[in-house]
Amino acid sequence: MGRNALSIRAGGLGRSLLRSVALAVLMLATGPGAAWRCVSTAVEPQGCAATFTSTGKDPIDFTEHRAKLRAAFLYLPPRPLCQVTGPQGAESQAVPKTFLDLTPDELAKEVPELKHLKFANSQDMLPQILERVGAAVADFFDNFSNTTSAEHVLFTVESQKLELPLHYEAMFDYLALAKPGTDKTRLQEYRTDSKGQQVNVRGTVATAGFVTLPAYFHPNYQRGSRFRYLGRDMVKGLSAYVVAFTQRPEVARQAGWVAFDDKAAYVFVQGVAWIDPARFRILRLRTDIQRPELSVGLQRETTEVEYSEVTFKQGGKTLWLPHDVIVSGQTNQYTFHNQHRYSDYRLFTVQTGEKDKNP
Repeated sequence: MGRNALSIRAGGLGRSLLRSVALAVLMLATGPGAAWRCVSTAVEPQGCAATFTSTGKDPIDFTEHRAKLRAAFLYLPPRPLCQVTGPQGAESQAVPKTFLDLTPDELAKEVPELKHLKFANSQDMLPQILERVGAAVADFFDNFSNTTSAEHVLFTVESQKLELPLHYEAMFDYLALAKPGTDKTRLQEYRTDSKGQQVNVRGTVATAGFVTLPAYFHPNYQRGSRFRYLGRDMVKGLSAYVVAFTQRPEVARQAGWVAFDDKAAYVFVQGVAWIDPARFRILRLRTDIQRPELSVGLQRETTEVEYSEVTFKQGGKTLWLPHDVIVSGQTNQYTFHNQHRYSDYRLFTVQTGEKDKNP
């Protein structure tokens, strides 16, 4: 099929899940004026059957373009470094100026959401904020229950080679499952169709892993990042604490993993978190890769997640979970922009047992 695979795999996922749960970029090289839209509530595990439509009268047969697909995979939630194999050049490469090193004006330019931020005059508040947000994140993972939700996604891929963007829109069931083990942050996140079959989205950029992202603030992993208290900003009617962070490649115990064809690299991130000043839950989280990973053609990537409180009918359990997500980025040849919306959260249980053969 002539495809190159770019994959970023997350910690806590079994090998059988890693390939299909990753953020997948399937680049479609189409003819002039081509656009693609696929809408389905019951997508087959191998992807959604679809055709291209163009500005002309005749539809473009999707099968004619399968041979031109380029595949890329990206999954950014932290993965334990001790379980990663492959090239290890990230530690020796210089990291560009990060969010922690920028002036207020520079930071507002890089992160427009901070243009109204009231910058802090000192870092005196930082230790207390990190301690309390760390405790809240640890409590979230320690008491996490398996969940499923309705996910509406709109994936978009653009390129100078295409006169029109390529769109993929679909509905899925999105599962986040706790994995047995001592590291509670290692959740499994993946999509299923209406029959409960795992979905391997093809023909677009498929992003996932947003439930796990707050793990960067977990007490066990805070040492792997530098932090900066930026000040206060209004979020959802609250004057939230705003904290920037950037991973320390020399000591970080978790990182994203990128593989493109026969090349591979770690991906370290930086970000900004807006934190509830009363309960120290993360209200909003933005992450960016620290630098372009040119060895795999990844120029930039930004994930922006809005979290909200979800109370389940079963037992009144409350969790802080993603609601709206935007992921955008650029490779050597393409830009991608994804929108996710999550609703109808439910606790997910699996019942197993043996039936009595002689009732």
